[in-house]
Amino acid sequence: MTSVVVLEQISIVTPLAVVFRDEATLGFFSDGLSAVVYPLGEPERTVIGVVNRSGVFVFRNLPGLRAVEQGSGDADFWAAQMPRFDFVLEARDIAGRFLPWSLGVKLPQRHLLGIGFDAGSPPASPLTGQTGSDTAFLPLFSAASRPAPEGLGVLRAELWDADAGEPAAWALIEAKAGEQRTVTAMADADGRVMLPLPYPKPALTLGSPLGSGGPINQQSWPVAFTVRYRRRVPAPLIPNLVDVLLQPPVTAWQETSRTTAWTSATLRFGRDLVLASRADGGGASSTLLITP
Repeated sequence: MTSVVVLEQISIVTPLAVVFRDEATLGFFSDGLSAVVYPLGEPERTVIGVVNRSGVFVFRNLPGLRAVEQGSGDADFWAAQMPRFDFVLEARDIAGRFLPWSLGVKLPQRHLLGIGFDAGSPPASPLTGQTGSDTAFLPLFSAASRPAPEGLGVLRAELWDADAGEPAAWALIEAKAGEQRTVTAMADADGRVMLPLPYPKPALTLGSPLGSGGPINQQSWPVAFTVRYRRRVPAPLIPNLVDVLLQPPVTAWQETSRTTAWTSATLRFGRDLVLASRADGGGASSTLLITP
């Protein structure tokens, strides 16, 4: 029998690992994404995340964490490790499908990083903060230029801060079509929003091929929506994710005269739902006015 003597054992610990989930389709993405991390206040020490075979971004050789990365990684090791080193995580989409954001994190993190945000419901206030679990994820929000995902309706808007006279940069819209789940979208720096929405089930009657609601391309459903926004001076080039998710509700106006608050509209199959305040005199405008 051959005996084996272990002369040296080397372990490598990853202080940070993240996965990204599209809030519209609930699908996980890694292709075309860029994720970097750096010590707070030291962006010149950026470390690029590497995607493993499971689609997880992992970060190694982080400044100041060599001792952690060379630890044993067992239960006793992690029991002695408190997340205590301040870093900043930035996420971008090279392909332009999703909006960028940044997030302050404390490392090391034993599990996949999360922030206590459930995309199946409106953002909780306050957020539970940094969390970690084997199923944790970080959200991705559709850019206005993203092609509409197949089989989904689309809500679009150009949000305008009526009091400040400027685009409502990085605002949020939460919308729910019929009995479907609530979906959250983020505006870009110019206030433009593209929110993919799952269609509700078509109205059907047993035995009728067209159903009581008529052909699918003639059906429509109510959409309830809420806008959240906080003005920032100046508006950041890349928003802080937690700051965005904690924005307070604001009023959206059906008319540019700001007469009627607007909280619901109608989604028609195969047609974009465009939210825009009506101009005085009944004409069309291109923006949706919002105020605190």
